[in-house]
Amino acid sequence: MSEHPRSPGTDDPNARHDSNADSDPTVEGGLSSGRWLAGPDVLDAELHPDAQAALGRFLGSDPVGTLGEWADALRDQVGGRIRIEDLCLTDEPTPHWGTVDGDRHHFACFYDAVILAAIEDRPVDIRTESPGGAVIEAHAVGGTDLAVTPEEAVFSFGIDEAVDPPGEDGPTLERGYAAICPYVKAFPDVEAYERWAERVPAATVATPLAGATDLAGTLAADPSG
Repeated sequence: MSEHPRSPGTDDPNARHDSNADSDPTVEGGLSSGRWLAGPDVLDAELHPDAQAALGRFLGSDPVGTLGEWADALRDQVGGRIRIEDLCLTDEPTPHWGTVDGDRHHFACFYDAVILAAIEDRPVDIRTESPGGAVIEAHAVGGTDLAVTPEEAVFSFGIDEAVDPPGEDGPTLERGYAAICPYVKAFPDVEAYERWAERVPAATVATPLAGATDLAGTLAADPSG
C-alpha cells in the first residue's frame, strides 16, 4: 500500500478563500445555490459555477456540470471503474479509516472508505474526524446503504480553486489526490462545513453524508453492467 501526496496547509485557519463566500440565494442554512446538493438526484444537481470551472480546468475540458459528469470523467481516466489500488490507502495511521472483517485500513481521504464498501460490496465501519476535530462514524453496506452518526453529518467535495490544467501526462490520479483529497471532508453539521469552506482556497459543495453512497456506487460500478 502506498500513500499518495496531499496538499499542505489545507486546514490552516488563515488560508485565503473568497469564492465560497457569495450572496447567491441560499438553499440550506447560509449555503448558496449550487453548493448544497441533496435529494434523489444528487449526481445530476448542477454544481456551483466555480466548482464546474475548476473541475473542467483540472481535466483540460469544458466545465463539469454535475457530480455525475465528474464520476464519468474519473472512470474514463482509470479505465472503467475505481479499484482498490486506486484508493488513497496509507500504511501510516490517520484519523480516517474503514474496518472490513476486523481489518482496519487507513486512508488519506475518508471518502475512500465509503468507496471501499462499494468496491467490496460488503459492510465497512467508517471512522473519520472533521477539520475541527469532531468524530463522525458511519456503517456502509455495499454501495447503497450508509448509516451515519451524527445523523445530520454532511460531507464536502471540492477542488483547489487554483488547480492547473493537465500537462502532457494528462489529468492523473496523483494530481487529483493533491488537488481534491484535502477538500473531501466530513462534518458534524452543515454549519461546521460553512465555517470551514469560508477559509479554504477551494471550490466546494456539500451534501448529506447519509447520501454519500450515490457517488461511491457510481465510481465503483462495473461499466459492463
